[in-house]
Amino acid sequence: MSAETTKAPHGGLRIYSSLSRELTPLVPLTPGHVRMYVCGMTTYDYCHIGHARAMITFDVVYRHLLERGYAVTYVRNHTDVDDKIIARAIENDEDPLALSQRFIEALDEDLARLGLRVPTAQPKVSESIPEIIELVGKLIERGHAYAAPAREEGLSDVYFAVESFEAYGKLSGKRLADLRAGERVDVDSRKRHPGDFALWKAAKPGEVSWESPWGAGRPGWHIECSAMSMAALGEGFDIHGGGIDLIFPHHENEIAQSECGTGHAPYAKVWMHNGHLTMGEAKMSKSLGNIVRIRDILDAVPAEALRLLYLEAHYRGPLPWSSDRLTDSMVALDRLYHAKELIEGLEALGNGPAPGDLLRDQTEAVSELIGLLQHFEGRFLAAMDDDFNTVAAITLVHELVRSINRYGNNKKLLKKAHSLAAPAQSAFAMVGRVLGIGGGTSEQWFREVRVRRLAAIGKTEAEIQSLIDERLGARAAKDWARADELRLTLDGLGVVLMDGPEGTRWRMRVE
Repeated sequence: MSAETTKAPHGGLRIYSSLSRELTPLVPLTPGHVRMYVCGMTTYDYCHIGHARAMITFDVVYRHLLERGYAVTYVRNHTDVDDKIIARAIENDEDPLALSQRFIEALDEDLARLGLRVPTAQPKVSESIPEIIELVGKLIERGHAYAAPAREEGLSDVYFAVESFEAYGKLSGKRLADLRAGERVDVDSRKRHPGDFALWKAAKPGEVSWESPWGAGRPGWHIECSAMSMAALGEGFDIHGGGIDLIFPHHENEIAQSECGTGHAPYAKVWMHNGHLTMGEAKMSKSLGNIVRIRDILDAVPAEALRLLYLEAHYRGPLPWSSDRLTDSMVALDRLYHAKELIEGLEALGNGPAPGDLLRDQTEAVSELIGLLQHFEGRFLAAMDDDFNTVAAITLVHELVRSINRYGNNKKLLKKAHSLAAPAQSAFAMVGRVLGIGGGTSEQWFREVRVRRLAAIGKTEAEIQSLIDERLGARAAKDWARADELRLTLDGLGVVLMDGPEGTRWRMRVE
């Protein structure tokens, strides 16, 4: 098993834990090495942008831990055996494991397009059956689970006995006395308590199954994550993450079966949960039919725009979805890459005075930019150390972008500013490493915007260039009326013209 690191670890990072309900200093069980498990997808369909929020949240956690110098073992599972997968496979007349693998590959494509770093390990339920059976056996031996009366000879369901775990409810705050058969609890007269949950499900005709001491069957939902996380990370690890909807029953049940199965507590020191992406008043979910698939949105906008939209809200809170917010993200990124273009241009201007010497110009723009660059790294990392506060971090990035663009309007000062290129590039590089935005070149960004916008309006680069050439010809002939007419036509198509000594450059406006 590998664990990435970049530099000596930094202390002082605090994380809000859903278990303690307070900000908790990160103190890894193994000094300098963070072990993190995040619940992955149940792969029976294409994933939607609600799923993407969780994935991006923990991608940023992973990135920041590496930036702070920790070795990180990051495990995110694939649930490839599940009721929904079986139901979809029956509907499609397809092998359930083949169906799940097909959607795992689709998910990998989507997450690569989103710029997510690949976790250290991505275990599958179907490849973890021995570990699951072993853990269920331990729970039975220790009196925390029981085989229910057989549905038919040689086939038994196995349930976890929630009353055997005194601390049940410590994550969600729910009490056993309040749990009744209902929406989140299966009604089954063979249970000793309505809250008891399945660890092993007896096979039904035609379903995928494996042999076990309780007959052919398959794992229940909750047991899989306990078995896979502990197989990869040990009986206790540092961070467990997932969506807020997993707190109960999934994560509550994980804690119960893990701590009862091993006798070790805590199962995970810190529990992190991201808020829902909402559509109107409801969370985005397949059951509500209000989904937008990741791949569909990435066909419409660059991945960085989606990442920025998510990161401008704190991961723990709800995030309303709207196309306006996505447009705002595109505009903000356009400004960021304009600032990067200015910084990239500084390197071609030759040596200039040191940043301190620039202050002699006594301009507000100069002093503001130099101050921002001097303190950017410290302020940015401090924001991220405070429970991964991407809102504060992004606000600082916007502040830097505004200052660079403001400074860049002063051509006289710009010619002196070569010494600012390196610290500015360093700041943008850090933002790219930690947040996954702003890491490309300005040329790459403007090229991507151009390709997307031309496709959206049904025009080619050759057609736009033809209009520009015609306008240049009209100007050369001093046909100002025609030149203005062509400029308005180009503006209506979203073309931004930049006339200069070396000719006319153009790019597409973000809309």
